[in-house]
Amino acid sequence: MKIVTRDFGEVEINEQTIINMPSGIIGFEDTKRYTLISPLGEDTFPMWFQAVDKTEPCFVVYDPWQIYPDYQFELDDETQKVLDTDDGDALRVLAVAIVPDDYKKTTINLRCPIVINTKTNVAGQMLLEDYEFKYPVYSEEA
Repeated sequence: MKIVTRDFGEVEINEQTIINMPSGIIGFEDTKRYTLISPLGEDTFPMWFQAVDKTEPCFVVYDPWQIYPDYQFELDDETQKVLDTDDGDALRVLAVAIVPDDYKKTTINLRCPIVINTKTNVAGQMLLEDYEFKYPVYSEEA
């Protein structure tokens, strides 16, 4: 299937890669279907979490553990119910990025991760109290 993206124009996606978000994303509750676009190569971050049915919203996302290996949380009951997950299901966690003009000042939101059940392609977003909204992606030394 072809979709029109915010940053890459028209792209072809496999319908089996569509991620369903029954509750949407905070601030974009009406948008329920997304796909991951990996312009740097399969499973290479950053990726784009692109709405399927329209060009917006589109979010740049990272694997939070690649940046903060100590990141941890437990699924809340609501997210676990939405994902219909058990201990055997593989989950993918994404952190939404804010990318300013100076990309070296990019931050990720660890407070509101997107959690995807990769077996069913159903996702939910959590709100964690223990984390802040902005964590730097690039260190000062890099």
